[in-house]
Amino acid sequence: MTLETPLRWLAFVACVALFVWGPFVSMFEAVERYGYLADIMPSDWLATNLWLDTTDCALQRGVWLALCEDGKLVPLSERAIADDPGHAFLLDLWSMAIGRRATLPDVARLNTLVDAAGLVGLAGLLFALRAYATAIVLLVLGPPEYLGWMGTSPHWSFIGVVSLCAVLPIALLARDRGLLSRRSGTAWIVAGVLFLALATLIRESIGLMGFVLSLLSVGALAFGRPRSVRRVAGYAVMGVLVLGAFSSAKWVVMARDAAFDMQPATRLATHGLSHTLYLGLGTIENKWGIRYDDDYGREVAQQIDPGIVFCSPEYFRVMWRMYLSRWLDDPVEVMRIYLEKAIYLATTPTLFPGPPFGVVLLIGLLHLGVATALGLWRKIGFEQGFVIEIVAVGFIGLFLAQSMAALSSQTYAMPVNAFVLTLAGVIVEFVGRALASPALLGRWRRHTATEGS
Repeated sequence: MTLETPLRWLAFVACVALFVWGPFVSMFEAVERYGYLADIMPSDWLATNLWLDTTDCALQRGVWLALCEDGKLVPLSERAIADDPGHAFLLDLWSMAIGRRATLPDVARLNTLVDAAGLVGLAGLLFALRAYATAIVLLVLGPPEYLGWMGTSPHWSFIGVVSLCAVLPIALLARDRGLLSRRSGTAWIVAGVLFLALATLIRESIGLMGFVLSLLSVGALAFGRPRSVRRVAGYAVMGVLVLGAFSSAKWVVMARDAAFDMQPATRLATHGLSHTLYLGLGTIENKWGIRYDDDYGREVAQQIDPGIVFCSPEYFRVMWRMYLSRWLDDPVEVMRIYLEKAIYLATTPTLFPGPPFGVVLLIGLLHLGVATALGLWRKIGFEQGFVIEIVAVGFIGLFLAQSMAALSSQTYAMPVNAFVLTLAGVIVEFVGRALASPALLGRWRRHTATEGS
């Protein structure tokens, strides 16, 4: 280890202390605003109240994701329907560790901690890649987006969650290109796998984004050049780990069911994608009269099977059949719905002040395409910028896909600002390095000298 390494991380810690620590402490202390609600009224998000109830059961019986009702252990999924288990699981562990029931301020603190961890984790990886200007842009501009808003529903943690998802695909691509040492690359990949598992626990749809980009990265690396049996086998194992991380909710629930005598669960402990895809067709006026409403989904499924249990495995299978049937019935209508939602998000800013989402995506695609086609990343010594930008643009594109498939809402789109800021940092650093590049400077001088003569 050279002297540069500890000095580099000392500089990173200083930047975190300067730009992040103050907003984090302020927001962490501000969660006490929810303290007055703890004993007089519940959260306005139903699932949050059930998370807190599970912490009572965790203290009594040492079990997670369960409610104690009449001496029986009832799976949380039976009451918090179609809710991802991450917040409840973490709050249960927290309550067992400190020996008291979790409160609404604890939920808000958890959201704040997740957001801060996402900001520092992503910026830390950028620092490790020596993308210093990119990391500083994220640390300077990030706190208002990551720590400037907070609440007691799961949505307030999503920007931190999606930032943690980005660690694995960036680390995989960077290690393969020699941008991280073997030891450092392995450490970041292990961290990325754990982050993906945590992200999927907290929000399945965001975990899906990380899963898709991580799996695409693994596939591209496994079948890139040079190709060998050992290389393909190694990345096949990596693919299994990525799949295992994305299945974290199942592992946590299976471990609970194996360890405790539980009432059998009839519902899945996640959101379930088919439910969202089908009802997502109802966010725009449509020929089928579909509505973006959970009760509507229940009514449709019960018309097919009156005895079906809402959000059971069979319910989600019915939703898949219904969703695919709409494609077969009128694919033009489905594409019209998706196009309208895409246009809505593309013409709406997510960062204020800032350009519309579509302009950000277009800038990212153009910059990535031109810089890559002309080989500028290598010429200016900023190959890590290519790795960071391709992942950032990938996530921005997936947010567009999510908006098209589900709900075009600011609440669900705002977490993309993690990558809007990262993209801005890459472009700033790209321009700075290009202006300071001896090769490009020399070429520009020769060009101007030729024109002058």
